[in-house]
Amino acid sequence: MRAIDSPHLSLNLDLHHAQIGEGNRIELCRAALPWVGEIQVADVPGRCEPGTGEINYRGVAKALQDMGYAGVIGLEGWPSGSSEDALAAFCSAFTL
Repeated sequence: MRAIDSPHLSLNLDLHHAQIGEGNRIELCRAALPWVGEIQVADVPGRCEPGTGEINYRGVAKALQDMGYAGVIGLEGWPSGSSEDALAAFCSAFTL
């Protein structure tokens, strides 16, 4: 990966698509983290909130914390039920 020396440019890392494409999300985060400005999450399959699919987002959250990531994490998906329940699941997965 080649860095561009600008504080105005960063990557949006979509872990939903990373899971579909390669599956090794934590190592991808570790490699890309210096250039990441936002991490998007949604579970696989279905692109719903954490806890509805195969991704252990609690483990991802712990790994990101251990890596020192303090940036934005955004839920980008569809709620499997109510929006309030989806937000609660997201908060539960990423509150350590």
